[in-house]
Amino acid sequence: MGHRRQHFVPRSYLKAWCDPSTPGGQEPYVWVFSGDGSNPRRKAADNLFHEIDLYTIELSDGGRNLILEHGLAQLESEFVSIRKKKLDQQKPLAAVERALLCAFVAAARARTPAQRDHLQEQWDRVLAVADSIMEWAKTATPEQRRTASSLGSRWSKRSMTYDEIKALSEKPLQTSMMAYIGAETPLLTGLDMAVFTCLKGSPGFITSDNPCVWSDAEAYQRPPAFQSPALMYESIEITLPISPQQILLLNRRDLNGYFPAFEQLVDELNRRTRFNCVNQFVNNANFAKPVWFDPGVEPEDSWRKLHSGSETLE
Repeated sequence: MGHRRQHFVPRSYLKAWCDPSTPGGQEPYVWVFSGDGSNPRRKAADNLFHEIDLYTIELSDGGRNLILEHGLAQLESEFVSIRKKKLDQQKPLAAVERALLCAFVAAARARTPAQRDHLQEQWDRVLAVADSIMEWAKTATPEQRRTASSLGSRWSKRSMTYDEIKALSEKPLQTSMMAYIGAETPLLTGLDMAVFTCLKGSPGFITSDNPCVWSDAEAYQRPPAFQSPALMYESIEITLPISPQQILLLNRRDLNGYFPAFEQLVDELNRRTRFNCVNQFVNNANFAKPVWFDPGVEPEDSWRKLHSGSETLE
């Protein structure tokens, strides 16, 4: 049975990080580190970041639907082509290429086990509520059921069935990943797009097992409930390493085109990538800088410090 081992960080994407000093006749390898920078080791891209049947849709007759795996593979091929023909050459992107690149960014976030586990936790809570309602319905009177039904219809024209909620809880990637990518891609396409390129001699950009990073440098000034990065904020920044030489930055600050990346910027963006990794990060050399692990210092004007004595602080 083919396509059992499915990569959540594409092999074709990772191959850009192969060590240029790999000896001739040896399979190219990247350097993979534990999240804390320890245990550096050489690994072929094919042997990294995969799970068995991560995207496979299991059919009732025991068959395997690979539509998600094949769809992601096509998107990966488009990305590699754009990287080689346009990004590496610092050429302008056509509208369709820009959309495909944004789709790849959306997929990079949507397809990981980290995202699966996050969605699963959310839908598990909804399923628990649905289970409690079903238990309540066993002893509810007809009048109570009619009242509950009428209340539900006021909030939604179409309620989700129990089986739909259960499927989202058990297989969140198979049931929602493509819809997520489809909904997010046009939103990302509407953002400004900058590509930063390392100067010669720079250590370069790293990547990880969770390479798409959403960050907001101004989030610390907002109350805790509003500190998660979101597209509604002008300060939102979404990064995805393209190769050791380049990184993509989607933003809402009118920053468009190709720019040089000086060492301080490379270090800051590598710091974001490293902090966003779940278990491992990747470099094209046996090299890691201490600054990538620096948590920084909380600013004096942070919401938490300014409201340290407030009753609303949680």
